[in-house]
Amino acid sequence: MPTPFTPEQLAELSTQIDEQLQQLREEPPPAFRKGSEPDKQEVGEQLPAQWQTIAKLIKEEPRSFWQRFKQAAHKDLCEEGGVLHTQWQKWGDLSNEAVLKSFGAVLTAMGFSGNALHMLAVALGVIVLHIGLKAVCAEA
Repeated sequence: MPTPFTPEQLAELSTQIDEQLQQLREEPPPAFRKGSEPDKQEVGEQLPAQWQTIAKLIKEEPRSFWQRFKQAAHKDLCEEGGVLHTQWQKWGDLSNEAVLKSFGAVLTAMGFSGNALHMLAVALGVIVLHIGLKAVCAEA
């Protein structure tokens, strides 16, 4: 699958994903601190910083964009034979670079480019890696 990112960009964006995931571990969003059930919450409540990034970059309501994105990425994420699905089945984990390559291609097909593409790929990567592929696909 072709990627719109250079190897250097992949490394930089991967580092950004790691930093945001680390921050989520160190400082969980307020919804997680209230003793509520995180898996029952909307993505925007679970990951407010990433949700705000999406809201800032797109020209539509983030929830509808999230649904459109999941639909566009469904084959790779949730179906047998999809690159990310296969990696998840084998390792129970996803690599940042595989997520970025996949999401970069999907977002490019959706019409995004430049800085918006980079920021959306990171935000969506953090969402999927934080929530987990199983939960994302069950939500679809």
